Amino acid sequence: MQASLDTNVIIHLYKADMQSVLFKRFKNVVIYEFIRTHELERHADDEILSLFDQDCKQGRIEMIDDKYIRDNGLFKLFDNLVRDYRIIFDDCDLGEIYAISLAKILGCICLVTDDIKEKGPHYTLMREAESDVIPLAFYELLFIDYLDGKLTAENLLSHFNLVCEVSCLNIDIESKVKAFIRRFWTSPYDEAEKTWMKEYCDSNNINAKQKMKKLQKVIENN
Repeated sequence: MQASLDTNVIIHLYKADMQSVLFKRFKNVVIYEFIRTHELERHADDEILSLFDQDCKQGRIEMIDDKYIRDNGLFKLFDNLVRDYRIIFDDCDLGEIYAISLAKILGCICLVTDDIKEKGPHYTLMREAESDVIPLAFYELLFIDYLDGKLTAENLLSHFNLVCEVSCLNIDIESKVKAFIRRFWTSPYDEAEKTWMKEYCDSNNINAKQKMKKLQKVIENN
């Protein structure tokens, strides 16, 4: 799978030294150059910038610039998407809009963003009819890693708490597990997401109902 990254999730994962979650999950990770040169430059500290740049140099993350987009005949489509999403999204910065527009033109399956505010990219994509991009927050990546056995329930809880602690995120994991279950099984905004999850679980021999029940029990006991 290929994923386009937004600013906030980069900072949250790198702060917790958990950026490997991205590279283990996705075959290709891309970022629009503006997010590195403007958004990360403004919001990330020197240590995060250094680690991020090192991952780019080592090929773990591919930086996409305007030349690449033009050379591949995608600039008009990209520009139109940016214009459209600037109208649709309320109070979104350009980094978020560029991240989703890049995902669209490159055919990325996922947009990884921790911006879950109402009318933001994560919120809007989940409600966009027949969206071809699945938005995932850091905790949803952890849930998927748990489902396919990359993490135990205890590991997941520990990782979740670490990210929240280092980035001062006030997120209740119980509510996020319930939202995850609603999104991909019981009451999806888009049936395509339910289909995607079913195919994923089937291909990896995952008993999702059993796994999620176990996770909820571990959370209740901690």
